[in-house]
This record gives sequence, C-alpha cells and structure tokens, in this order.
Amino acid sequence: MFKGNKKAVESTPQSNKNTYIAKEIEITGNFKGEGAVQIEGILHGDISVTSVVIGQNGTVNGSINATNVIVNGTLNGSILCDTLEVMANGNINNEVKVKQLLVSGTIDGTIEAKNEINIEPTGVISANVMKSKTILVNGRILGKVIASELLEVGTTGSVEGEIIVKNIKTHEGGRLIGSMQNYQEEETKPKVSDKNTVSQKDESNLIV
Repeated sequence: MFKGNKKAVESTPQSNKNTYIAKEIEITGNFKGEGAVQIEGILHGDISVTSVVIGQNGTVNGSINATNVIVNGTLNGSILCDTLEVMANGNINNEVKVKQLLVSGTIDGTIEAKNEINIEPTGVISANVMKSKTILVNGRILGKVIASELLEVGTTGSVEGEIIVKNIKTHEGGRLIGSMQNYQEEETKPKVSDKNTVSQKDESNLIV
C-alpha cells in the first residue's frame, strides 16, 4: 500500500480485511474496522479493530482498542481489550485495561484486569497501580498491587511495593517486600436526593 520509508499522513483505512505493515514501512494515521492489523514497521496513530499483533520490530505510537492483542514489539500508548499477551520482547508504556493479561515482557504504567493477570518468569511490571481479581506472579512487580481475590507468588516471583490483598499464597522462593494490608470491598453509601434535602431545609425553616 505504501512504499519505502515514506509516511502516509492522515491515513484512516476502514476495512474488514487483514492489514500488514511491513518492517520498512512507517505510517501516520488511524486504523478502524473489524479485521486484524499486524505491525512490523512503525505506526503513528490509533487502532480500533478486532485483533492486533505488534511484531518484534513493530512500534505503535497511539492507543489500541481491540478484542485480542499480542505485543512483541513496542506500544507507546493506552490499550483497551479483552485478552492481551505481552511476549518476551514486548514493551508497553501507558494505561492497560483488559479482562485477561499474560506478561512475558515489560509494562510500565497503570494496569487494570477484570479477571486475571499472569506474569511469567521473564515478565517485569512497574505499575503505579495494578489491580485484578487474581494475580499470579512468577516474574517481577514493582509498585502498588491490588488483588481482590488472590495474589499468588511463585518460586521465581517477586513483588515489591504496597500490597493490598484478600488472600495470598507464596511458594518457596517467592519474595514479598513492602507494606501489606487486607483488601476490603468499597462500601457504597445511600445518596440523599436533592428533593429530600430541600424538603428538610424547608421544614427546618418552618420550625424556626
């Protein structure tokens, strides 16, 4: 579609077909559609498709909104998806919101996973906040960790920082460094309607 190292400025393809950006290609523009995008080159722009693969040589400077994402290159931007796999050469710098997360590479940012986070031995996470129901650690975490159901640290796992958990399981060799407190569900207080508030004020005025 584009040749050489030239940039395609403000390109916004919309297609149900698969798109491949080769190693020597650099594109500026957004991708939107129902298909798949594989990036081995450089993309400056946002992606909103069904599935995304960032190859080992690929770089995306922008946000991703997809169902399934595999990152083995670099993502400088936020990501919203159902399942995310960060492979050994993968690197993400920004906010991550997913349902399932598997990490063998590195993430630096804020992470929220609805169901589970699994960190492989080569995985390294530096998180302002990392939150999920279940967090399985065989790699390394630096930062604030919140596990609403279970934090499990394997034999090669290390967690350093503020730890907030409901249940914790540590295997022999696993390391926990930092402060720890019990996870508590947030309590929602009933709101007083504006109508009742005004009524109470009026009644108070009548008494006076």
